[in-house]
Amino acid sequence: MTIATQPPPRANIGLADDDHEQIVIRQDPETGLRFIVAVHSTVLGPALGGMRLKRYPGGLREALEDVMGLARTMTLKASAAGLDLGGGKAVMIDDGRDEMRNLRLEGAARVIEGLDGAYITAEDIGTTTADMDHLSRFTRFAVGRSAGNGGGGDPSPVTAETVFQAMRQGLAAATGSDELDGRRVGVIGLGKVGSVLAARLATAGASVIACDLDGGRCERLAGEHAFETAPSAESILASELDVLAPCAAGGLIDEALAKTLDCRVIAGAANNPLTDRGVARVLMERDILYVPDFLANCGGLIHVSTEWYGKGGEAELIARAMERLELAIETAEDEGTPPIEVAERQALERVDAARNP
Repeated sequence: MTIATQPPPRANIGLADDDHEQIVIRQDPETGLRFIVAVHSTVLGPALGGMRLKRYPGGLREALEDVMGLARTMTLKASAAGLDLGGGKAVMIDDGRDEMRNLRLEGAARVIEGLDGAYITAEDIGTTTADMDHLSRFTRFAVGRSAGNGGGGDPSPVTAETVFQAMRQGLAAATGSDELDGRRVGVIGLGKVGSVLAARLATAGASVIACDLDGGRCERLAGEHAFETAPSAESILASELDVLAPCAAGGLIDEALAKTLDCRVIAGAANNPLTDRGVARVLMERDILYVPDFLANCGGLIHVSTEWYGKGGEAELIARAMERLELAIETAEDEGTPPIEVAERQALERVDAARNP
């Protein structure tokens, strides 16, 4: 079964939370595939965003809400990073039947191919470079492929790099120094990005405390990189930190939690770690600098964008994105507003300018 919403007339396409150009839902009883693609905006270019494989206790409704929010964030991320790309995302509901993985990926690839370039996919939580290689057999619109398959490989290390740089910018603004040596940093989630970030922080001299749902993985990485482990995210959130780095799923920090955190900077790899924009104002009032997530974690998107367009310049694109982040932080300080409000405004202004030249 396929449910699809058609794009509205171009003049009416906006950037409200629920104003997406296309949403396609595919359910296949034969393979058990339950898959959603949300294309938020293609004003700046094709919508590029990862495919997430995740369990959703709330089923299709919860998955739909997640993918819509993520797609909008990808619009902001691409625009804020200065890329000629729009925002989109895909989610596949994980029911634990790994034996059906490749067949479901093939079904997802056919949905993506049917969008004829409006959406380009890449790896995300739960999907891998090998998955992108498999998808590319059935659709032209998959990036993050292995080098042997003409791609640029896993984008996760590049995401970790921009989070690392964003963290230093946040510290410089909040404390007057971007030095990480001796700083206590809490990393929640040691997946593809969080594990690289924690290792990089430890090498830079930070005192890292980290947790992951996979306790064995957490202990192994801690042994390899000499950082401390925590039994849960709650224990890290209750700790005294210099920097909190959310690197797992979104929606971690609500208003109540924002009123209790003891840190100076929040900068991580997770998309949408705040439950709503009002939380950023609560943090600002408590002198906690929230680094906009869609700029902090833009490295992976930059990496796969160079693969899609077949050209280099990754380092230069990252440098420009970090300049935009610095400008957003400085402007926010001058205006007395949270940096995420400034960064979002600047990103949307770029999209609006492209729509109405």
